Amino acid sequence: MPNPTIIRRLLAAGLAGLLMSACAAATPPPQRQAGSDLALDEPRTHGPRGDGVQKPPSARLWPDASARFHSEPEWLGADSAYSIAVDPQHVLWLFADTFLDPARDGTRTNGPNVFIRNSAAIQSGDTPEQAHDLSRSRIDFYWGPANKAGSPSSFFHDADGSEHWIWPLHGACLPSGQLLIFRMHVVKDSSPFGFRVDGWDAVAIDDPLLPPDQWQPRQIRGPQRPSSKLVGSSVLLHGAHLYAYAVDETSVDHAIYLVRWPLAQLVGLASGALDDPAWWTGHDFVRESALSASTPAVAVFGAGQVELSVHYEADHQRFVEVQMTGLFASDPHTQLSLRTAQEPWGPWSAPVGFFRPVEAELENAADLIAYAGKAHPEQRGPGGHGVLTYVVNDLKHFPPADRVYYPQLVQMYYAPSPAPAVPGE
Repeated sequence: MPNPTIIRRLLAAGLAGLLMSACAAATPPPQRQAGSDLALDEPRTHGPRGDGVQKPPSARLWPDASARFHSEPEWLGADSAYSIAVDPQHVLWLFADTFLDPARDGTRTNGPNVFIRNSAAIQSGDTPEQAHDLSRSRIDFYWGPANKAGSPSSFFHDADGSEHWIWPLHGACLPSGQLLIFRMHVVKDSSPFGFRVDGWDAVAIDDPLLPPDQWQPRQIRGPQRPSSKLVGSSVLLHGAHLYAYAVDETSVDHAIYLVRWPLAQLVGLASGALDDPAWWTGHDFVRESALSASTPAVAVFGAGQVELSVHYEADHQRFVEVQMTGLFASDPHTQLSLRTAQEPWGPWSAPVGFFRPVEAELENAADLIAYAGKAHPEQRGPGGHGVLTYVVNDLKHFPPADRVYYPQLVQMYYAPSPAPAVPGE
């Protein structure tokens, strides 16, 4: 376990609660070498119902897509990396802690660099096929205007300078065309970690097809009193509802809960549109105002993460949850993993690991952590059945070396893929 100084640095880099959950949560058994496709001891099904897939997927790096995040010399990497399809030709990316370099020399080594709390990007193309293939699309990065000192600022403005800041979570583009984005509020304090999560909010973007630097975000739910449930780890449109997965930061294994709103309630995204949501209670959804000790919200699965993804696979008629299990790159338990279910609330299968971060083969792997694993169902890779990202950070060096702390793109296959990529490919 890292010493307190390293933990504070880790958490200041955007990993609230990750150490606690990674050390306590159940993880799949080690199955493979870094980046490898095949294992001898893999479970043969994803869950008690089965879903037609007889073994875990294989996966490999997608370096042509990862290179797009190295294409802007002033944007020098970030974590989180949520994505939202805005329309057939535009995809929004949302990042948490971000390095910028006004000198535009393309490296964190030379400095001085600027560290901001969040940034954004728009992926686009002349056709839907190009726009949703990151290896062929254009990508433009955005952050806030220069502050009084002349330095770039966060895309979502800090609520109170360095004392209160925003980390974006997930969101969705609603049928009306408005964009809904959930966000985490974080405040500086005197705890050993140096900060605490101070609830969540959401913002509405009324015209998301404008360039992001022209957006006028409207807050539609103010910061809540400190609560153990952080809403927005993943967001899903399904049927007549908007579903949002919420992580309980106080539970030992970061249990995941589920909340939903009728889409009819969200039309226009008025200031109170998210009031009194309905929580899954194990048998039904019950309005927050009606929850009680006898009818509490119930977790849909345990051993979660602050950042994960849930999406629907129409071809397999199932929901798929993707996350990183484990933490340290050198630990064979650390791997991208998935679960499946027939409904958004489950029952969910046990997590199945299928891809070890290739950074596990680096000489300093014991200093590296892997996190922010998630799927991006709007992306279309050549030949793959899914596109995923994860991020690796360095606990001992700040800023981290240029070879880490960028979103790493991975293609997933439900059949054996070509030979796995190797570190540095």
